[in-house]
Amino acid sequence: MSGFQTYNTNGALVVSSDHTGTYYRDSKAYAAITDAGYFNINTAIGNGTDMGYVSNPYVADANLLWFKFNNNAKMIFNGGSPYATANAGTMARTASNIAVTSGYLDVFDSTGKLVWSAVTASKIPRIQGFFDIPANYDLDNTAYSQAMGTNSWLLSSNAPSNMGGDGGTSGYSGIMFKYASGTLQAIWARQNQYTWAQMMKPYGLRIPYAIFPNL
Repeated sequence: MSGFQTYNTNGALVVSSDHTGTYYRDSKAYAAITDAGYFNINTAIGNGTDMGYVSNPYVADANLLWFKFNNNAKMIFNGGSPYATANAGTMARTASNIAVTSGYLDVFDSTGKLVWSAVTASKIPRIQGFFDIPANYDLDNTAYSQAMGTNSWLLSSNAPSNMGGDGGTSGYSGIMFKYASGTLQAIWARQNQYTWAQMMKPYGLRIPYAIFPNL
């Protein structure tokens, strides 16, 4: 069918023949790290002595990245060069160009392209809520904490950070996360780069988190 839309009980659009969803592609554990302690990070939620570059990260490209934390993990996502504790968790990728399998309740766009089916629906992340840092929150100095459960995948593509140098002076800025027993903490870590107040404090930040039915 085409010209089709359906909404959930909160009034959010769930399926539309005018839009293609993002579908599960693959996932892998982020386990080993290199260069532990390279950056001198000290924050209210921990330091960086046990953090390093993830050895086998996905490259930064058009895929969306979703991360499920292991207990007591710390992470600065940093695009395609995440900086984390060892065995930090599992990263999944989703994309809108994954082939949709026909089966039943097929939904087509106006050109006749299959964009959704009940068979492939299990590959779509189910948004459960938002890690919601309020506008004007002092993330530079005070950690933000929020319960998000034990099987949630955070949209890490939406977590800003930058780590690097200019050939002489190294620096970093970005949201550092720590996860423990279903609660995610965040603070803005920085050295020689912009503060949260200079970047996003007036606006806040909402990062979706989801479940994957088959993961």
